[in-house]
Amino acid sequence: MLVTGGAIASPQLLMCSGIGPGKHLRSLGIPVVHDNSAVGENLQDHPAAVVSFKTPQKGVSVTSKLRLFGKTNPIPVFQWLFFKSGLLTSTGCDHGAFVRTSDSLEQPDLQIRFLAARALGPDGMTTYTKFRTMKTVEDGYSFQSVACRAKSKGRIRLSSSNSHVKPMIDGGYLSNQDDLATLRAGIKLGRMLGNRPEWGEYLGQEVYPGPDVQTDEEIDEYIRNSLHTANALTGTCKMGTGRGAVVGPDLRVIGVNGVRVADSSVFPCIPGGQTATPTVMIADRAAVFVRQPVSQLNIEIFREKGSTHPAATTASA
Repeated sequence: MLVTGGAIASPQLLMCSGIGPGKHLRSLGIPVVHDNSAVGENLQDHPAAVVSFKTPQKGVSVTSKLRLFGKTNPIPVFQWLFFKSGLLTSTGCDHGAFVRTSDSLEQPDLQIRFLAARALGPDGMTTYTKFRTMKTVEDGYSFQSVACRAKSKGRIRLSSSNSHVKPMIDGGYLSNQDDLATLRAGIKLGRMLGNRPEWGEYLGQEVYPGPDVQTDEEIDEYIRNSLHTANALTGTCKMGTGRGAVVGPDLRVIGVNGVRVADSSVFPCIPGGQTATPTVMIADRAAVFVRQPVSQLNIEIFREKGSTHPAATTASA
């Protein structure tokens, strides 16, 4: 069986099936099949915060172009359906950069995304929920700062033995202060970019965080109150061989037979960028494992570990 529910549903399904922290499962009346405290732990995500501006120009933002007489503009829809062109070919945040917020860092810790739209709320996600009900949308532009190598970790726990009941999600956001420092630097960078004179006639007025938010303490408070996910939940069924692992290198759930997990929940550590492609790679690897005979699969795993297992040596010969 392949479990592919993602970083929230996959550990939930395992726990509802009796695979997880024994004490927690027993408290909900779930018979323990395999006691593994790592199931649901190691939740990682890319936390984000937004800087947004209102531009004096009209009809220039993606959001305003998707509205026509207070309703959905059909033109972009037809452009995409028939010509695969136009506004809907973009995710809306496909321009940006990866930045090191300190010279001491070897790799970028900040991803900054440009969005050709004004945010409708400070938490970054409100725009999506509000947009469908708004007849008119003001024009603007935004910069979303993402802590792409976040160090904070949370966990998933069951709220019920019923798998149809939503689990409890503790994101653990900002539990590591390095993530807060990264986002603070991102807010400052977004402000600098948004106020550049090169914007010319499009240069806007800051809406979020707003001119009243200036000191580091005020920026930090804004981040805490408006923090949102960048949709990169990973890690809750960690892959590995030692303590803290839920699945092995072959994606098999440790302690039971016939079950594999093949989604972003198996990532031991969150990637420093978007998680879609690594998830597809996990799925591709799972397909190979499922197709191969067990004997051949074991040989490949030993090879990857650099083992001198006799079967691997024989196969190589």
